[in-house]
Amino acid sequence: MNSSQKSRMWIVVVILLFAALIIVGRLVAFQVVQGPEWAERAGDEILVVAKPERGTIFDRNGAVLAANTADYQIGVSPRLVTEAEELATALAPILQQSRYEILGVLQSDQSFALLSGRVPAEVAELVRSLPYEGLQIDPLPRRFYPQDDMLCHSLGYVDFDGNGGSGVEGYYQRELAGEAASAVVNISPLTSQQSVIAHEGADLVLTIDRSLQYMVEDHLRRALEEYRAVSGSIIVMDPQTGAILAMASAPCYSPAEFYETDLSLLLNPAVSQQHEPGSVMKLITMAAALDAGVVTPQSTYYDAGILEVGGHKTYNWDRSAPGTTDMTTLLARSLNVGAATLATMMGPDVYYNYLQSFGFGRPTGVDLMSEAAGTMPLPGDSLWTESFMATNSYGQGIAVTPLQMITAVSALANNGTIMQPYMVQEIHGENGTFVHEPTVLSRPISPETAAQVNAMAITAVARETVEAQISGYTIAGKTGTAQIAENGIYLPDDVIGSFIGWLPAENPEMIIYVKLDRPQTAPWGSQTAAPAFADLADELVVMLNVPPDTIRLQADVMAARQGQ
Repeated sequence: MNSSQKSRMWIVVVILLFAALIIVGRLVAFQVVQGPEWAERAGDEILVVAKPERGTIFDRNGAVLAANTADYQIGVSPRLVTEAEELATALAPILQQSRYEILGVLQSDQSFALLSGRVPAEVAELVRSLPYEGLQIDPLPRRFYPQDDMLCHSLGYVDFDGNGGSGVEGYYQRELAGEAASAVVNISPLTSQQSVIAHEGADLVLTIDRSLQYMVEDHLRRALEEYRAVSGSIIVMDPQTGAILAMASAPCYSPAEFYETDLSLLLNPAVSQQHEPGSVMKLITMAAALDAGVVTPQSTYYDAGILEVGGHKTYNWDRSAPGTTDMTTLLARSLNVGAATLATMMGPDVYYNYLQSFGFGRPTGVDLMSEAAGTMPLPGDSLWTESFMATNSYGQGIAVTPLQMITAVSALANNGTIMQPYMVQEIHGENGTFVHEPTVLSRPISPETAAQVNAMAITAVARETVEAQISGYTIAGKTGTAQIAENGIYLPDDVIGSFIGWLPAENPEMIIYVKLDRPQTAPWGSQTAAPAFADLADELVVMLNVPPDTIRLQADVMAARQGQ
């Protein structure tokens, strides 16, 4: 090896030694001097959140009523876009936006920009098919209602933040939404990764049958058209269990498009809106008087056509003065003076104790969001006057919800017992299945009293409400006509027509409440709500396979033969 080669070797050695010193120095710096700092960086932790899937809502037969889908938002990373002109041209017709506005975003120096908020899956698919870089498509969960606006008020809606706003969606928000899981996760590749698993939302099975609900909603629409009413509600309930078989109110709305709906339509009128019930309240007044022992079914009173209580004069609806009248006739002819007489015979303490035991003035506790309590001033309240004892007896000066009214009257169809109304039959969650068990809400009257009023209500329909009768079935029930008050003044031409009935009367399988607001063809519930009830009940008994009443069927056959 000559001197020149030795020189070059030493140069290489020096260079290698120098490089080694640099490497060792850097290692010492990283591991000793900057060790804590790099250890902290290596141990960087991030918050990971796992969002659950919202539960599905089914009808009693497994049909899907509410499920999950997604909209999409379209974003872009302008720095990754290489063909801005072409991409803007392609996006403009898809997103229905100005090409120049899109181009301005694409040519900006932003790291990320949102091109569009919520768009449907079809639009997102068109964007996804474009052969350009830089686009980002992110799903945005939303609720989907396969039956469109069917059960709109009972189901409710879910906002874009995943919160139920009314109905079942709102009441069962906690169960349906599930529980998100979160954890602070170390992202170092040297650290074992932790799983973050959310608790999925529970599925609900309703007491509602989709086909039956459709029929009820269709009958309500037809009734509103035929009697030119502006709105209305129909509830069908099983009085023996409290299960709500159908609940419909109109006008309705599309829960999937809640954001475009008038806020007044979002609440369920059947549980959230109060009204004065009118003469259907006489069923309750009669039941209270019989149960309290102040009268018997054979008792009579003298009806002079007018009764003054607390300075208020009560007249019969037809201004009649029938004289000596028995209890069944009082109910059949719907005599206001008779109802007020019964209330005064009981006195305020006894009468209002009964009204409270029937559930007036407080929510029923149904599993639907935003239930109203009704309005019933009690003796001793600043708003109560003695005249209320008379007016309340025939359904004026007291406000109820349709659900409160049908729940109270259901005691007459169920041996004096009121069952807790409910709409969710089963909850299927991660911890198993919860099945609702029928629950007694109260027992306001004895079985004997219920039987007495039931017999009187059968006679009332047979005598005075032919429009509510259907072939083969004995109907018990009562009509109602109530004036509508605005700012404390009753409007003479604005009324609510209603009918509540149960059948077969001797062993009821269903109770139905029909309420029509401001019908224009006739002012009386007997001419509007009663025939609407009969039309609906005639189809319901077939759909629910309710056997005919043998005695009534024989009576119908005999009547038909006599008519020949």
